[in-house]
Amino acid sequence: MLRKLVPLALASVGCLWAAPALACADMGCTTSWTLDQPQYDGCNNLPFLNPGNDSRTNLQLMMIDAGLAKIQVPPANPTDASAAPMAVAGVSAAPFTLDDFSGLFSLSQSPAGPPPDDASTSDLADGEGSRCLSNVDGASAFEDAVKAARGLPDAEKAALIAQREGWKPGCADNGGPKTSLDLTAIKSGAGKQYATYLLGAAAFYDGDYDTAATSFASLSKSSQPWLKEAARYMAGRVEINRAQVGAFGEYGDLTLDKVDQKAVAAAEAGFNAYLRDYPNGTYAASARGLLRRVDWLGGRPGKLAADYGWQFAHPEPGVRNVTPVRLSQEIDSKLLTGADPAKIADPTMLAAIDLMQMRPTGETSQGDKIPPAITQAALAAQRPAFAGREALFSYLQAAHAYYVEHDAAGALRLLPTGTPRQPMTALAFSQQTLRGLALEASGDHAGARQHWLALMAVSQPTLQRPVLDIALAMNYERANMLPQVFAAGSPIRDAQVREVLLNNDADPALLRQRATASDGAAHERRQALYVLLYKEVTRGRYKAFLADAALIPADVKAPDPGAAGSDPELSIFQWAGSSGSDDYACASLRATASVLARDPTDAHAQLCLAEFVRDTNLDGDPLDTRPPKAELGGAPSLFPGAAFSRLELYKGVIANPKAGAGEKAYALYRAINCYAPSGNNQCGGTEVPTSQRKAWFKALKTDYPKSPWADALKYYW
Repeated sequence: MLRKLVPLALASVGCLWAAPALACADMGCTTSWTLDQPQYDGCNNLPFLNPGNDSRTNLQLMMIDAGLAKIQVPPANPTDASAAPMAVAGVSAAPFTLDDFSGLFSLSQSPAGPPPDDASTSDLADGEGSRCLSNVDGASAFEDAVKAARGLPDAEKAALIAQREGWKPGCADNGGPKTSLDLTAIKSGAGKQYATYLLGAAAFYDGDYDTAATSFASLSKSSQPWLKEAARYMAGRVEINRAQVGAFGEYGDLTLDKVDQKAVAAAEAGFNAYLRDYPNGTYAASARGLLRRVDWLGGRPGKLAADYGWQFAHPEPGVRNVTPVRLSQEIDSKLLTGADPAKIADPTMLAAIDLMQMRPTGETSQGDKIPPAITQAALAAQRPAFAGREALFSYLQAAHAYYVEHDAAGALRLLPTGTPRQPMTALAFSQQTLRGLALEASGDHAGARQHWLALMAVSQPTLQRPVLDIALAMNYERANMLPQVFAAGSPIRDAQVREVLLNNDADPALLRQRATASDGAAHERRQALYVLLYKEVTRGRYKAFLADAALIPADVKAPDPGAAGSDPELSIFQWAGSSGSDDYACASLRATASVLARDPTDAHAQLCLAEFVRDTNLDGDPLDTRPPKAELGGAPSLFPGAAFSRLELYKGVIANPKAGAGEKAYALYRAINCYAPSGNNQCGGTEVPTSQRKAWFKALKTDYPKSPWADALKYYW
């Protein structure tokens, strides 16, 4: 009955990596079992480009298509019984959170070459941020260069390395303590060049940019190759750090008019000169990354978008020193937020922005205003930017027709009609998924059904194939074809999808069939039996409950909280009753059901049924809560009877003229306690006002003053 975690693994090109299960449930998220969710929902991202995804998820999907990363199916978990029936071992159809996706994506690629331009500990809006981010790698590179240097005496090598290893830079811009160096032992010509570099590096970390710039400039014609290259690179870093002094607020917010634009221009010139002379140099990836920061600090969204587009167009290893997930986060924070599409020409960046601007207008769950959706005319004006990427542009037009104009027929006219004959890219899967949604929205459910079935044969096994289970299951559910989901050979094999339907839609016959099916997974059989027994005993089918209780395994016991999986607690239906010392005296659940089978209005037995629910902590059980109509499991339930509520049961006993004084007193006591101690109803059913609870309290005290329950109750809530 608990949501299972969604295992997912991602690997960069050339890397193979498997990861643990996604932890969406750990964040307190609620799964929305639908593929049609245009509103942003960080808990429910899907593996196709759509407005409801976090923009970083959409970027990461496009990264996969660009070759920056790839998906790898994780290995099966033999200790998790719930994973056995899944279409691909360890992969679930459940939507995922950005953190789930990014947590796996971020480990998929190691940055190339020091220093990284995505320091997560930076307090200066990421990127170059704190100069200290390169201190450790810089020391290592310097030591390697010194050891390999020709014409440098061993004693001087040792002295230079010792001086570099002794640094503990503070990297403050507030005039803090400066790095102290003793280079008196350095006499050789080569040694003095390395000493000059050390002086420049020390000044850089101390925030003395004038001294640092002078030192590095003097090495531009050094006879030592490493010094010459490193100094050229560091000259650009000096200027980018000079440019941002005082430009960031207490919380890392950038104020563009406080950026030193003269230093920005100098940094740009420095990095471009380095890349011109060292296109494949040791620091080429970092220099190219820092040019993105140049364009950001320079307030140039068009150039910044082109910088990001270059990253997508160059998936080869070694050209980036930022992981894919960091890159997506950087794009989101530095470009997409508040971006003006009219200033951007890169098609990938435009696609990410356009999808964000197709979300429904109004307010987010946090109360933030959502701007009006992009118009069809504004989208059409972007066509020139998508030259060579016409399929992506056509998809955006179809998405606009579907999500913004609510024109399913219009969307269908813009989408491919044939089923792909090879594994689908993220874009192709997006096209085909949107086509299926448009077919459903246009009322062609039979056509949509055939479409989903055809896609299953050509979809990627991770992410794409499992999520199609949701689509087809919803189609069957809405077409009153629920048994097809569980028929022999059914393509819907995702354990969670099947469980949602068993929990919410299945009638007694189907539940009984799945509880005893020889072709069913053990977990599914237990879940079906749990749902059957719970709904029978709480919805008035007492005779059926007594008959079906015989299906409980003889050796059933309470589950081990530490065991893998989340099997239902069938042992609760062996409830032995209560003694009456502190609680209301009740016989066992089966004995109680036997009484109710003879007389459903027996007040004592009704109260004992409520005691069973209270004692086993079943108040608010998910089986008594319907999903939204637009989601899987939201169709009308085929199981007869209303959802159980202790409060409604107590109301019935209070109003029952045949109930005895003891039963009425206990019903009043428990009805009032449904609101203890917070004043919030914990028993389900229709709310009652405080005045009604006050009247119940008065009735208990005046009509049944000698009842132990009247004496026990001191307040009403």
